[in-house]
Amino acid sequence: MVQRSSSLAIDMLVKKIIAEIQANTIGDAANKLPPEPELMARYQVTRYTLRQALKKISNMGYTFQAHGLGTFVRPRLDRQAISLQNIVGMTDEIARQGRQLKTLKASINELTVNQAEFLPLGTKLDGKTSLWSVKRLRYADDEPFLYEQSYYLRDYVSEIPDKALYGSLFNFIENDDHLKLGFQDSTIEADLMNDEMAEFFKKDVSSPVLNVYDETYLSAGQLIAFSKLSYDANLTKLFMFKKL
Repeated sequence: MVQRSSSLAIDMLVKKIIAEIQANTIGDAANKLPPEPELMARYQVTRYTLRQALKKISNMGYTFQAHGLGTFVRPRLDRQAISLQNIVGMTDEIARQGRQLKTLKASINELTVNQAEFLPLGTKLDGKTSLWSVKRLRYADDEPFLYEQSYYLRDYVSEIPDKALYGSLFNFIENDDHLKLGFQDSTIEADLMNDEMAEFFKKDVSSPVLNVYDETYLSAGQLIAFSKLSYDANLTKLFMFKKL
């Protein structure tokens, strides 16, 4: 339990620092972050928690370490791009861009793996495994933004309340004391819109769409959910950082 509390404290600190980076409220004129003692006092955290948070933020591409000089905020040329390396849900990611994400239409049904429209690559799930099937139409600043199809294994997620369905499913899962999220695999695919997508995005059928397939696992390696996030390819930019 102590380890989980530490992990939560680190992730919360990561969110706070990234929010300040994106709001330009941290760092000096040269984009250098304050020294460790000042940051520890500012956020009321231990040196270990701070260093682990800064390591995560660096791995996500927000900062870089200059040997002998300190930690600096890395320039981000396009803040409207969606980061593929964030550790937050889409609701928080869009909020950091200064936009508001709303789910105006959603549905949830119980079905089995055999009935799913898509499955994780190389899946070994039993065909009779029970799933929650979730579909959500999500808008950013009242404009069509995300057509979402997700499946949650009911062995791990016994219920999904309306507050989570129309809010942040990521935060709902992350805040469940019985679950410890571990990692997520993402695959990007270019495709064409079907009838439902075209109607949602207000585009012609077969217009280009960008699909991001996510597979979410617990820390022990069990698959807990898999999703297909579809974006209008003409309006979407994705960001990813590589450390050389």
